[in-house]
Amino acid sequence: MLDPTPPDMQALGALRPGDPAEKLAAAVGSRWRAPLPHEGGWVRYLDRSFHVTARLDRGGRLGRIEFRGNFDPAVSIAGLRVRMPEAELAAVAPDLHLSKLPEGGAPYRFGSRDLPNGARQFVETGYGKVQRIQLFHPKAVYPSWRDLSLTPPSAAFNVHVVPGLKPRGSDAPEGWCCGLPRGITPGQWPLSTETGLPLEHHFTVRVPEPYRVHGAQYVALALFSDTTTENRSAPQVLDVMTMAMDGRALPEAPDPAIAPFVASLRNRHPMEFRSYDILYSTHAAIWLTEAEFNGPECEPPEPIRTAANEDAQWQDWRQTTAAQRLFGWNGQEPFDSDYYLHRLAGRPPEGPWDILALSITPAEDPNAGREPVDFGEGHNPDGYVPAFTEEWDRLGLELKYDDLQFGGTVITGDGFDELSPFFLVIRETAGMWNLAGHAVPFDLVSMRTLF
Repeated sequence: MLDPTPPDMQALGALRPGDPAEKLAAAVGSRWRAPLPHEGGWVRYLDRSFHVTARLDRGGRLGRIEFRGNFDPAVSIAGLRVRMPEAELAAVAPDLHLSKLPEGGAPYRFGSRDLPNGARQFVETGYGKVQRIQLFHPKAVYPSWRDLSLTPPSAAFNVHVVPGLKPRGSDAPEGWCCGLPRGITPGQWPLSTETGLPLEHHFTVRVPEPYRVHGAQYVALALFSDTTTENRSAPQVLDVMTMAMDGRALPEAPDPAIAPFVASLRNRHPMEFRSYDILYSTHAAIWLTEAEFNGPECEPPEPIRTAANEDAQWQDWRQTTAAQRLFGWNGQEPFDSDYYLHRLAGRPPEGPWDILALSITPAEDPNAGREPVDFGEGHNPDGYVPAFTEEWDRLGLELKYDDLQFGGTVITGDGFDELSPFFLVIRETAGMWNLAGHAVPFDLVSMRTLF
């Protein structure tokens, strides 16, 4: 049987910046797993199921904790509650002053107030209710990539898709998109945290040497994700699959309905890393050795179907693969030379697992090796120059990246949170990954997507 014990919500709400890690661990209970060195002190694995994240500082004390979404609305967090009416804030927190409502657009407001011992409470409201509560200490210093003895890269790299579909298994020394992963077994194919169905493989790319931050022997990276049309109605599977992220031991004698998913977790590739995007879609990345990168193709496993996920919808990518989706969701659109994806493909696919090869070239980018900062951030230890700022314009920088990008300048059109200089920017043309039109950074140190 699975351990059904959730974290102690009241104990989580009672935590304050400066509390020792042991107090956080006691509140989390059986799910507690101390942050790994590459995670920068973050405890994120409670977010999907319980809508709470935390971060430990370099001294092993709580630096921040955040509650949002569907966190227990009955729990008091320094006098406030998630989803409490905005109109009640003035009575319980008169020293909290919210920003003015914006003219047009979504009605979100923000405010903060001082707490004892130098801590602060930040509040976000939206549509008349509290949406997010964060407690933090402004002077907390957190672990980062700088503590891992990594040498910042001296160059950025541009990766573009080479036009012209090739048959499955074709030589692609710098990587490929669409098609199948290589060098893994069907039992190692990552499954969706949501439903337990196989994730779609988008691309496998050779990683330039300066960006091989998890060991020089791992020379390539294979990326997978959920399909966006997937029906998410498998809570038993979700509870099993989150065991890959938290500290619970896998059950020795699981119920038959979840036993295949437990077996999948036992067979995970040793260099598989998982993260979520903002919609809680699963992203999985697998670091590959040279032998694996040059290994045989892996056919997708047969989907596991049990009573635990019987309502999960069949995935689009199993019916129309990425190469076929270049020609529409039914894969049958006639070739049109004026349409970019068709020109990229060069021809209709001859098989569902046709590939597009990748090509990698160095990019002259003054931000290579510098820790990126978003617009308006005061902390800029490496002198990173954000795109489209006055300094950017003074330097006369004109940079263009294609389908993937290692390091350099983050040009996404969207904001991003903490990012090391070791990152991969993903664009949708790299394997027909549905990113809602965004260019999405993926941090190669923390191994998480920033979307």
